[in-house]
Amino acid sequence: MEAVKKYVDKILLGVTATLFLIMVAVTTWQVIARYVLSNPSTITEEFIRFSLIWLSMLAASYVVGKRSHIAFTMISDRFKGKNKVGLELFIQSAFLLFSLAIMTYGGVKAISITMSQLSPSLGMPMGFVYLSLPVSGLLITFYSIFNMVQLLKKDKTPAMEKRDGVEYEKAGEVL
Repeated sequence: MEAVKKYVDKILLGVTATLFLIMVAVTTWQVIARYVLSNPSTITEEFIRFSLIWLSMLAASYVVGKRSHIAFTMISDRFKGKNKVGLELFIQSAFLLFSLAIMTYGGVKAISITMSQLSPSLGMPMGFVYLSLPVSGLLITFYSIFNMVQLLKKDKTPAMEKRDGVEYEKAGEVL
């Protein structure tokens, strides 16, 4: 499962980096066309807006996978051991439920409603913009399940003690 996660991480990182570079290039073109050529492009603003939506959703998925999303640790810092693992499992379960129910299921509903609606400048179905919801939802679902498995594995490993910034196993080792 870790190999699959690394592969998905690489793909997400590549797609988001490429999308970001394309957005920078299109924004640069928009500025040049507007102020240097005095002929503003009609599609660049909408393209950048839709790209930003996709970039945000894919980056959010990646961050959930890395477990480096914004977190309020005021409560979780008070817990230790199994209680902390239990709280983290609860949080990952909430991510899982939200990503399945709201992002994936709701995203599919939004796509079905908006697929016949066309964007003004690009003329593409708006359902493609809303497709970012279920795609991101499925990625977050995958990452949440992965994180839960890792937490359960971590809970079964020998107890660790941190000393001078280094973790040591308590079982069978003199500290």
